[in-house]
Amino acid sequence: EYYAPTSYNCNLTMKFFWHGYLLVTLMTLGSDTATAFTPILAKKRSVSLALAPLYGGIRERIFGSWLRREKKGLVVPSPSTSPSPKEITQEQVIDLFRDWNDSLGSGNSDVVAEKYADNSILIPTSMNQPRKGRASIREYFEGVVKRSPTVTIVDGTITTGHNWAINVGVYEWTFGDDGSQKQARYTFVYVCTEDDEEWKISHHHSSGLPQG
Repeated sequence: EYYAPTSYNCNLTMKFFWHGYLLVTLMTLGSDTATAFTPILAKKRSVSLALAPLYGGIRERIFGSWLRREKKGLVVPSPSTSPSPKEITQEQVIDLFRDWNDSLGSGNSDVVAEKYADNSILIPTSMNQPRKGRASIREYFEGVVKRSPTVTIVDGTITTGHNWAINVGVYEWTFGDDGSQKQARYTFVYVCTEDDEEWKISHHHSSGLPQG
């Protein structure tokens, strides 16, 4: 937010402006006109009085609304306002993880990909190259969902802030096709999207636990 300019600053600025404007105008009109106004220009007070009607009209046109707000003690709102930050609780972050886990059991990689933001990044456990963007992430999960996996958190820590949240720890995958299990380290970074104000996964990192 910002405040309207004070009356003193407006008066001082406009006086300097119009005094200079009068000098340039007289020079443009010619030497005869300038000579006729010489006595007036020699006296600052006379210049102010001569310009008072014109200055008053211009002052009202340019600064009138600001000065009226200032006189009433009102604050002029800032031209640009940022959207209100979105907060999230730790319980809601856990619900986001559960929604993602449920999407794995749907058998549809499109459902899983919808949990990720458009420009999200996935670093899978079994791949060296990251998957960038929702389309690439959907392609990766096409093979994963066929194994009917479920994921449970073994140990996790959640940190939240305005428009973001981080869930980091160790989770365990159980694959329904053969009953095998595998633990891995994970990081989920969630952000609140500006367009639809939904919480999406912005970064998902999964890596195997070190041996030994």
